[in-house]
Amino acid sequence: MTPFLDTLTTDPEHWAWAGGFGAFFVAVSLWAALKGRKRSNTTSDYLVLYASQTGQAEEIARDSMASLVAGGREAQVLSTDKVSLAQLKAAKHILCVISTTGEGDAPDEALRFEKTLMRETPDLSGQRVVVLALGDRKYHQFCAFGHRVFNWLVSCGAEAVAPAVEVDDLDAAALKKWHDLLVALGGQETVHADAGLPWRLETRTRLNPQGSHPLYHLGFTGQTVDWQAGDLVEITTPLGHRRDYSIASLPQEGRLDLYVREVRKANGERGDGSGLLIAGLETGGSLPLRVKSHKGFHMPEGDGPLLLIGAGSGLAGLRAHILQAKAQGRKVWLIYGERHPVNDGALANEMTAWREAGQLARLDLVFSRPDDGQGQYVQAVVTAKALDIPAWLGQSGAILCCGGRDMGLAVEQALVGALGQAWVDDAKTSGRYRRDLY
Repeated sequence: MTPFLDTLTTDPEHWAWAGGFGAFFVAVSLWAALKGRKRSNTTSDYLVLYASQTGQAEEIARDSMASLVAGGREAQVLSTDKVSLAQLKAAKHILCVISTTGEGDAPDEALRFEKTLMRETPDLSGQRVVVLALGDRKYHQFCAFGHRVFNWLVSCGAEAVAPAVEVDDLDAAALKKWHDLLVALGGQETVHADAGLPWRLETRTRLNPQGSHPLYHLGFTGQTVDWQAGDLVEITTPLGHRRDYSIASLPQEGRLDLYVREVRKANGERGDGSGLLIAGLETGGSLPLRVKSHKGFHMPEGDGPLLLIGAGSGLAGLRAHILQAKAQGRKVWLIYGERHPVNDGALANEMTAWREAGQLARLDLVFSRPDDGQGQYVQAVVTAKALDIPAWLGQSGAILCCGGRDMGLAVEQALVGALGQAWVDDAKTSGRYRRDLY
């Protein structure tokens, strides 16, 4: 990986050009976004619609609108949560960037859209439609929600310019197909050159030297960039893949912290993202990191108490929320799980210290593989505390869950048992229940 890292860190002219292109693209995007915001209650010939869970679909949608605007087209971008039937019927071209989360589910911000507008049958016989469906082939229901949106639009009479473009894990070849469709519809040739700014790796420490699933803490410094609890950082791997990681720190701490679990492929090789961060980058070296807003996992509104639930490296997405909640005077109850209390207990020990220091009002720690064999998972705590949770949340409390998808789905079933399906469904759309699952 050394040649790759050298090209990233030792060519100032490359950074200058990248920065210039990036600045230009950002300027165009901001101008287009402001125009789109002013027209949010009106209509445009080109309507770019998105349904996003982590922010990736929204980013592609905004880039797509910028391309259309740069090509002289009248375009606006809207979330599926904001669009109206009137806007759909008025647009001549409907471009959709649609993520699927979990096994065929709609993103949280699209739940209302699927339960309301998609049950209508508006006459869209005068419209042309294209759909970019984002997904991950490791799930059986690959791009399922994107296809549901596509099929619904066509069933309402819209003309499909092309079959839905499926994208597996942001595959570059599939995204090129979308780019070509944009150009064919009048968009301008553009290159999204914002690969991030160079950050210096100051520290990399394995948190569980005796653990069977290596977990590392990485600390970066070097840029004056603002972010908030819940945001992500994106890296580009040597193979060109993009990977997102939860930021575990706040800007005022003076560093950007990540918790990275080592991933191994079936052939024993390290995963592209974790391999770069754990083994491909030397301490003291630099790597482009792009800080990304993840509004779907930002702090819920209000000043009510918080219930945070996570396991393993999922604490990265919750740690910054604990710090932000303390600054806001919000009470926090953390339910956190790891594998072994000693071999994997470093982050659990930190949380115990935070509870003793008053940063956590309540803490439940569980371990799935303790020596006595009496392991538990976080969802078991949620079930056991089913009576306490409604009282803790009251009328203004909120829930944040971060970690592996299987854990998150099990936690949600436990929450349904404690709070009811109606509460969980409403909390997803209102922002009182937010998830960052991978």
